[in-house]
Amino acid sequence: MNKIIFLILQSVLQLASSTSLRVINPNAVVLALEVKDLSSYEVSLHCGEQHELEDIHWERNGESIPKRGNPIIVTIDGLRGGNFTCHKPNGELLNYTLLLVHPVLFPRGGILTQSADREFVTCTAKNYSGHFHCFWKWHRERSERAVVYFSALRNSSVLNCTVDADISGVTCIDMDYCPYSEESRSINLTLLVRNLYRLEEHHRSFLITDIIQPDKVTINKIKDDVFECHPPETWSFPCSFFPLSYEVKVIPNNHNCNFTGNRVDQHETNETHYTVNKRKSYILCARAQDPFTKRAWSDWSYLHQ
Repeated sequence: MNKIIFLILQSVLQLASSTSLRVINPNAVVLALEVKDLSSYEVSLHCGEQHELEDIHWERNGESIPKRGNPIIVTIDGLRGGNFTCHKPNGELLNYTLLLVHPVLFPRGGILTQSADREFVTCTAKNYSGHFHCFWKWHRERSERAVVYFSALRNSSVLNCTVDADISGVTCIDMDYCPYSEESRSINLTLLVRNLYRLEEHHRSFLITDIIQPDKVTINKIKDDVFECHPPETWSFPCSFFPLSYEVKVIPNNHNCNFTGNRVDQHETNETHYTVNKRKSYILCARAQDPFTKRAWSDWSYLHQ
């Protein structure tokens, strides 16, 4: 069975204890059991009203279980959810239910890993078009992983999003976004991921201006030691309304642009032209930033001279 698709079900789950169940996606009955510890919980599984009181056979993760009938009570131990299927006596599949365990009071993480800024989900926008990209890093030991649900909302409006092919990110666009007016409402992002039958939930709230990060700039040599920085092709125009500021570094050869030391010339400027006063060979590095938001810098561009 495909572990990435949503399961469109008719069956209904009910708890036989005080723990809660919820529908993750209103268009697909994928349910999560929210546990607060590793105790055992009883859950009532239904195969569908049309099969009420029939001799229904059940399987859990493809293996037969001794329970029969409709409904049945199953025991969930700790984080061990499962894929439950109900069948006719001849083996014909009638229905199935994916039960995910959500340890709400456990520390976050385990399926996704934190980035350097201690976020599980990182979002960036290359410009002010309303497009943005959010991405995450899977824990390397989680091989049965899947995106269960993703949404991005602003002003109660659902934004158009597409999950990346490698399920490690999502690309969205706010069609109503206007770059010429001040943002008043945040984008609220929800991500639900799973590994096997454990569910993990993550949230982010941000403005487009919070996540602006230009692409790499282009450095051109005009003459001798005079250079010009060009905004990335993906940046918003006109430049008079969407200016960029630049950080320029001149570093010795055989070093990368993050090198620091006494022999490094480093300047921040709003000018696109830069003259290097050096006779020896060097590396010219440049990166850009929105001067109004002063958020993330672009990655470095460089030229060897």
